Amino acid sequence: MEENKTFGIISEGVTDQIVLERILYTILNNEDIFITRLQPKENETGNWDKVFKYCESLDFKASFGYNDFIIIQIDSDFMLGADVGEKYKINMNNLSNEEIINSFRQKIIELIGENFYQEYQHQIIFAIAVHEIECWFLPIYFNDNKSTKITNCINTLNTVLFEKEDFYINDKEIIYYEKIVKNFKKIKDLKKYAAKNKSLSIFLEELEQKIKENNGS
Repeated sequence: MEENKTFGIISEGVTDQIVLERILYTILNNEDIFITRLQPKENETGNWDKVFKYCESLDFKASFGYNDFIIIQIDSDFMLGADVGEKYKINMNNLSNEEIINSFRQKIIELIGENFYQEYQHQIIFAIAVHEIECWFLPIYFNDNKSTKITNCINTLNTVLFEKEDFYINDKEIIYYEKIVKNFKKIKDLKKYAAKNKSLSIFLEELEQKIKENNGS
């Protein structure tokens, strides 16, 4: 894969950006790629609704002028309990992981605008985490059925993190996420963990495919 690609990341928060950046470095085998944190920016806070609103914005459209790829990350968990307005509402009842991801993709495409999406879809990569991006960490620490959980993932992680890492991640402190994602430094390990988590697997597949297509392979 080429090393000179530029990436913009739209995500719920800084810790999500850290996870995505580590994955990009690993997949591209290069820690010097240029990454722009589009949402949230440095020293700003994020949230799920800010992801949706950014995708509707003129800033989103302008970002394609200086990025080869735009990664859009969002966790699906807020739909389980938040008071979500009709504009952003997604019904996840009885849906599989793949169906949840597809429903979020369609909602984001709707917010982007179908015509704009069709023109730039080869540059857009979705990172829809079911239901939390922290669920992607479970296969690092568990070999049993907990490794495939998609709910209550932070609490599940915290049952072992203090013993194994000497910290908890309740407050989403950046330094702790930076330590955890070091487990994603080798492609073989990343792929092994993705085999236990469908949303991580789908993200990796799309990431690699879009980069491959962009390289003309």
